[in-house]
Amino acid sequence: MTQIDISTAAILARAEHIEHCAMGTHHQEALRMRALVTERDRLAMQLEDAIRKSFEQVEQILSLNAELGKHQ
Repeated sequence: MTQIDISTAAILARAEHIEHCAMGTHHQEALRMRALVTERDRLAMQLEDAIRKSFEQVEQILSLNAELGKHQ
């Protein structure tokens, strides 16, 4: 039969170990969240650039259509 050390020192050591593991998990989750936020921001900037270019192309098409309409 296995005996479990229930001395105060053993309990404190186990509690400290559990706390250390939990902090490591929280740290990893925080790093993951920062990475996700960075990726979201990068994608948002790409989307804004694509929208801006689309509007520029729409303006060019409208301008070309207006020029074409003058010559018909």
